[in-house]
Amino acid sequence: MIELTTLWKTDAIKKEIEQLKNPHFVVIDIETTGFSPDKGGRIIEIAAVRVVHGVIKDKFHTLVDPQLKVPPKITRLTGITNDDVKGQPTAIKVLPELYRFIGDGVVVCHNLSFDWNRFLIRGFEQCGIYPKNHTFCTMKFFRKILPGRGRGGYKLDEMCKTLGVELKNHHKALDDTVSTAKCLIKYIERLVPESLTKEVSYEPTVVEVPHTPIQVKRVKYWEKRKNSREMFRRHYVNVVGGDEYGTVFFDIPTQSWGNKNFKLPLDFKKVENKVIQFLRLENKRDLMEYRN
Repeated sequence: MIELTTLWKTDAIKKEIEQLKNPHFVVIDIETTGFSPDKGGRIIEIAAVRVVHGVIKDKFHTLVDPQLKVPPKITRLTGITNDDVKGQPTAIKVLPELYRFIGDGVVVCHNLSFDWNRFLIRGFEQCGIYPKNHTFCTMKFFRKILPGRGRGGYKLDEMCKTLGVELKNHHKALDDTVSTAKCLIKYIERLVPESLTKEVSYEPTVVEVPHTPIQVKRVKYWEKRKNSREMFRRHYVNVVGGDEYGTVFFDIPTQSWGNKNFKLPLDFKKVENKVIQFLRLENKRDLMEYRN
């Protein structure tokens, strides 16, 4: 482990030091099928670790069905196979639970621009969720405190090595998340140790999925062949809420809701009830069988 006392450039990290005084962090890592959702990349694993006053408290972990094949190179990197993700919940089902787990915590990622900004924010928006949590990138922070390490010098394994944190099973989301959390705790211990000894205990706030009251204007059934054995089958629903007009959808095979382009928060349990009432149906099973 490198002696950090003489290397850390603390005069450049005043903002980050203030962020590290927060009592509640949620460290997140994901594995994906590719580098960009715009080019077909999908989440296949999500892990999160809650850190309260410098102590790891809770963990969240799940595999995710990307609804497409996992490329062989991703299987070689992560060990996740097509059989592993088959039958797992889709991102649309998982992400509202992740949102509740995050609560009021500061979101921490090693490469925030990839995990959070590129994939998770996009995924949350498809669930009708628009997170407003503060964020902290351990990779950017590591670059600030130890500049000049060159290309590849700020990867997670390099940060762990520098801080003396063990990194087991690299590219397994839960292991990477735990190691990142331990690095975060090292930063807290070094820069704001007073935040580790609060006399008043802190309880994370549970955040429910916010909702915009809506009116259902139209429901249209749509289907398209996915392959020789499977079909895409959905109900597309036009909704109005406030001054916003947009479309959401109910995916019948996965029994899950998604947001196409409505720009305000939605709780899809409430949307589902509205749609069932609009169509004068009895329950979700009727919705799954409805055709027009």
